[in-house]
Order: sequence, then structure tokens, then C-alpha cells
Amino acid sequence: MKKAILHIGIFILFSAQMACSHGEDEPEDITTISVNEPGSLSEIIAPSQRGSITKLAVKGSLNYSDISYIRQMPELLYLDVGSVVLPNNYFPDNAISSHEKLEAVILPVSLDSIGASAFRWCERLQAVHLPKKLKSIGAYAFAGCINLYDIELPNSLLHLEKYAFSGCKSLYTLKIPSKLQRISDYTFSKCISLTEIKIPGNIREIGYKSFSGCSGLREISIPSTVKTVGIGAFENCTELKDISLPTTLIEINYYTFSGCTSLTTLTLHSKLTAINNYAFAGCKSLTEIHCKNSNPPLIGENTFRDVNRIGCKIFVPSKRAKKSYSTALYWNEFTIYIE
Repeated sequence: MKKAILHIGIFILFSAQMACSHGEDEPEDITTISVNEPGSLSEIIAPSQRGSITKLAVKGSLNYSDISYIRQMPELLYLDVGSVVLPNNYFPDNAISSHEKLEAVILPVSLDSIGASAFRWCERLQAVHLPKKLKSIGAYAFAGCINLYDIELPNSLLHLEKYAFSGCKSLYTLKIPSKLQRISDYTFSKCISLTEIKIPGNIREIGYKSFSGCSGLREISIPSTVKTVGIGAFENCTELKDISLPTTLIEINYYTFSGCTSLTTLTLHSKLTAINNYAFAGCKSLTEIHCKNSNPPLIGENTFRDVNRIGCKIFVPSKRAKKSYSTALYWNEFTIYIE
């Protein structure tokens, strides 16, 4: 209940800040300043004043030393730089990282890129407004923001680098932009509140352990455009019950779905030719595997480690397929049925 009330409070103030960015009246308790000369923020807000500022709206032109100066405001809760222009439209690496109080941020509307670790370990950060023209989010940009729950990725986004949202434990839903082609390594790992995520049809690659440890994720649909799913991509997604694999996938990587203990049914399409070791290790609830390929995909000794060979049934398309699976190495440990 307390968390819900806090979220409502953040939303109200965040909405007020957004209104401020669009030229409407500003909330009374926000310190608003204009900076005409980049690098002069420390002259406008004296070092002795930094500790008293909790809500700040900045307009004008800033450079990276100004952003560093903002980071040194220990009591800052809310930051609106929506009307700010930065060099190369780039929010710098480590810009606000490890800030202990910051809860909400509005980023510049002109921004193209967010640098590596820009908000890393801002553990109280809850809401971030990203600009509509943003093209890139750097590695670790929001990693470890354990209270971040309100963020919308713009459709303009082209690059989402490794660990970008790793460990964002409060993030419960997210729409991946339609122009993005790769989900990088560890991008959403350990986002334990994430229950659903829609992977658009333009994605070509899902990186190494990109969703590993997303223990709240219940279903995943991988589009046919995906050619590569990295090692351990969905490892230890313990609530994952429904997997829709692309019909174009020819190989399932090591540890891809290892530890998905709630998975009960699996469909393997006809173009699949190999399933690497530990791909489904520890999937102890698996009771049905529907194989569409008449020729058994190559599997290893530990591909289905800890899967009950007696309780899990293998369904194949024909009598010929049944004979092939019944004599194939490691498949022959299961009971084979015709669909």
C-alpha cells in the first residue's frame, strides 16, 4: 500500500514537471534557473546552496561539468533538464550515477544518446522521461536502479547496449521499440518484476543472458526474424510457462532455458537441427515436447538434464519419425508418441 501511494505521489509531481517542460506553470517548490553560458552553473548556484536544493528545473545550455555539478547536489529528488541543450546531444557517461536521493528525471528533448552508466546505481530512481528522438542507451545506463518502474523506450531507439536495465527489480512491463534489431547481453537480466515483454518483428538477435534471472516473466514469444538466441538468454526464468519459438530457428544455444522450472510444454519446429547441452536443464515441470522435425535434432547428454524421462512425453509427426527418435542418442531415453 505504501509503495502504491509513493508511486502516485511520484506520478503527480512527474506530471507537473512534464507540464513545466511544455511551458505551463511550474510547481512552487521547484528551483528554476536559466543557464546562458555552458559551464557557469556553479556560479548561478553557489556550492553553499547545493545541499538545500531538492527539485531543480534547468533551461539553456549546459556542458558536462554542469551535469557533474548537478550530481553533487546530495538532496536532489527531481530533475527537469527537458529544455536543456548538451554538447553533441549526449548525456555523459556516469553523469548522475550512484546518486542517493534522485527519484525522477526529465531528459532533454534534443537528446540523441545516453552514455554508459549514466544513472547506474541510482537506487531511488523511479521515473525517467526519455525524449522521442533518442537513438542510443549506453551500457549499464540504468543498471541497478532497483526502484525504476516508469520508463517508456521511444520508437526512435536504435541501440540498447549491454546491461542497460540489468537489476531493475521494479520494472514490470516494457515495450521494445520497433526499430531496434538487437537485444544486447544482460540487457534485462535480473528484472525480477518483469512479467511480460513484447519482442517486435525486427529483432535479429537476442544476446547472452539478456533476460536471465527474470523470475517473474511468464511468457515469451520470439518472432521469426530472430536468427540467434544467446547462451543463457532466458536462464532461471522460473515463472516462464509459455515459450513460442520462431519456426526459422535452427539451433538452441547452451543454457538458453535452463532453470525454467515452471515450463510444462515445448514445441520444437521442423527446421530445428540442434539443441545444445543444458538448454533445458532443470526444467523439472516439462511433461510434453512436440517435435515437428521428422529427423531428431542433435542433443547432448545434458540438454534435458533433470527432466523426468518417464513423465515427459515426446510427440513426433509420423511412424517413421517415431522410429528415428526411438533410436537416436539421448532421445531414446524418452517415451515417443505419434501426434
